[in-house]
Amino acid sequence: MYQTTGSFALPVALPLEEGGLLGGAQVAWCAYGERSDDNVAVLLHDLVQSHQALGPAEEAAFRPSGWGTELVGEGRPLDTSTLHVVVPNLLGSPFGSTSPVTVDARAGKPYGAALPTVTVTDMARTVAAMLRGMKVERARALVGVGLGGLVALQLAALFPEQVSAVVVLGAARTLPETLRERLGLTRHLLRLEPDFREGHYTPGQGPKRALRKQYLDYLRLVHGPHSLRATYPSPDVAERALECEADAFSETFDANTWALLCTAYVGGDVTESLPKVRAPVLLVAGADDALAPPSRVRDTYHLLSAAGVRTHYHELPAPCDHSGLLTQAKRLHGPMRDFLRRRG
Repeated sequence: MYQTTGSFALPVALPLEEGGLLGGAQVAWCAYGERSDDNVAVLLHDLVQSHQALGPAEEAAFRPSGWGTELVGEGRPLDTSTLHVVVPNLLGSPFGSTSPVTVDARAGKPYGAALPTVTVTDMARTVAAMLRGMKVERARALVGVGLGGLVALQLAALFPEQVSAVVVLGAARTLPETLRERLGLTRHLLRLEPDFREGHYTPGQGPKRALRKQYLDYLRLVHGPHSLRATYPSPDVAERALECEADAFSETFDANTWALLCTAYVGGDVTESLPKVRAPVLLVAGADDALAPPSRVRDTYHLLSAAGVRTHYHELPAPCDHSGLLTQAKRLHGPMRDFLRRRG
């Protein structure tokens, strides 16, 4: 499969939703399949994933790359025999885009806690700018997973001329209130650990114990009990696997970056933007998804439909948690193929 990678530098400073300007912003990207005039699809990753959707996957227990192998490729829902699939690394993500681990050229050290707050809207504007820089006048499809799904809906609302169709996997108009409260405490709980040092810790250091605990709690949301029972021989083995991934995460992921991304996820409420969407939308829910419960996704469906947006809803039956939307992506081939074919 033809594959390219690169980095896009925004030509002007990015006005941030919370105020201020972010100069010199960069977006890393990876693309799969050969490009023609109108065959570009854009895939937006979830909270802690990278833009390397097809890997190579890391050898450690925490694997931010390689998450899209069931979604992207010939014969997959995003078929690279006909589509050129571009995967940007979202603004604020640490895998090549501007984030707290990026070195501030003026200060000569990583931004750390000094990087301004980044929102879902800022992420959407950055992706839109990258597409304009790539001379993509209109994407055939905009596909987002989890946090990326919120970004996809916001981009479609802000720049309707750039999008022909939107597919949202495992996201609704906002996170459930209970999860917003929990994830909203991320920075506060990190601050309670002395090693956080108000975010001004030495690169590679920081509040690893608190980071491990928070990510372990997040993994228990992403992987529901049904999938854990199907994957591991016993609950003890499943718990050890999650703990192993949390250990690896806390050793490699930056705490300031985790706090920034969680804050963006919590603040990502696209309810008021939904009436501005013009492209048809396919909403996909997993029956056991704790981050985007089917009832909340159906609520988003009704709001879009009431605004006159051509909206389709598809639910993957149990067992299917948030992680299952990617591991069971073959089940999406028919619904996504039919949805995109009607708009091809």
